[in-house]
Amino acid sequence: MTTAALPAGFGELATYLTWALPTEAERMAKRVGSSLEEINTFYQAIFPRMEEIITYLNQYPYVDMPPDARTLSDMALSLVEIAALVEMYKDPANLYMVEAHRFVPIE
Repeated sequence: MTTAALPAGFGELATYLTWALPTEAERMAKRVGSSLEEINTFYQAIFPRMEEIITYLNQYPYVDMPPDARTLSDMALSLVEIAALVEMYKDPANLYMVEAHRFVPIE
């Protein structure tokens, strides 16, 4: 879990800092290790703010983001990791998804 702060205006998302993970492997592990209820709760909190989040993050080059923006970016990337699960499959054990242990991200 990260202890980084979020940018001004995004403080209410601090509840979800456990989703601010810097690598794809960590984000996948978080998805696999979370209940569908936890995933849905995170999705419902973050998704409505994505346009605002993207607008905020676009002011920085990805490689030069300040730490608070990087934390917000990592949370947004976690949303990307769970979006298909929430929007299409609705079940973490769905047979149409690749088994997580077979998918090895290259960082």
